[in-house]
Amino acid sequence: AAIDKVKTLDKSLYKDYSAVEAAINAVVRGKNIDEQAAVDAMAKAIEDAVAALEYKDADYTKVDEAVAKANALNKDDYKDFSAVQAALDAVVRGKNITEQSKVDAMAKAIEDAVAALEYKDADYTKVDEAVAKANALNKDEYKDFSAVETAMNAVVRGKNITEQSKVDAMAKAIEDAIAALEYKDADYSKVDAAIAKANALNKDDYKDFSSVEAAIEAVVRGKNITEQSAVDTMAKTIEDALKTLEKKPAETKPESGDKSPQTGDSSNIMLWIALLFISGGACTVLTVKRKKSASKRR
Repeated sequence: AAIDKVKTLDKSLYKDYSAVEAAINAVVRGKNIDEQAAVDAMAKAIEDAVAALEYKDADYTKVDEAVAKANALNKDDYKDFSAVQAALDAVVRGKNITEQSKVDAMAKAIEDAVAALEYKDADYTKVDEAVAKANALNKDEYKDFSAVETAMNAVVRGKNITEQSKVDAMAKAIEDAIAALEYKDADYSKVDAAIAKANALNKDDYKDFSSVEAAIEAVVRGKNITEQSAVDTMAKTIEDALKTLEKKPAETKPESGDKSPQTGDSSNIMLWIALLFISGGACTVLTVKRKKSASKRR
């Protein structure tokens, strides 16, 4: 009976099966009833050896690999790491080979939880700030805005935290493009027109031309479009100075044949002569009218 029990056993499941085999090999057949005690001792030896058998430990290799894989992860990279942590916490050590399926199930639970992990989204804060900065600019103020637009168009959304360096590179590309922008030059056409107007004048014709010259000398070239108001002010200063100019009075020269000093204003004499002629003409007209009226009465 003891030997039949042994035959049902799988010796590969046990750490050391040699004691059972030794007890079986120690059986001596052919004994008589007087040696029953010896025979019973043989049976007991087999039974005791079977009872002393220890199962081999379950194989935790897959569990250990799954645990190592989980521990190598940065839990902060994932949206929810709790399922993996729960699977790790559920591992029970010390199971024997007859419970191998349970041990394998532990390993699978960890692997499945790891496979179901979702990375957190990449942080697009710097990208959004750079895009907002670019959108706040007036592209018409710059010589070439295309590099900024290209950098913004190159932004790819939806990347996860493992691609954060790529996302940060997108932000840097926009920032670098903004930093490289050059303002258009300010428009000096009004300044040039005002200067041309001033240069067309003969400054000797005016009492004081210094304010115009000072306004022209105050012109600063090389300003950009953000300083247009300052440039327009330069032009206005010149124009205002031109408006305040006063011409010198005309000089009166004596006639070449008249060397005697002037005793009065000749313009007054001419006025009196004109009045004399007008008065004479008026008298003549009145006389003619009177004669015509007298002849009609006759």
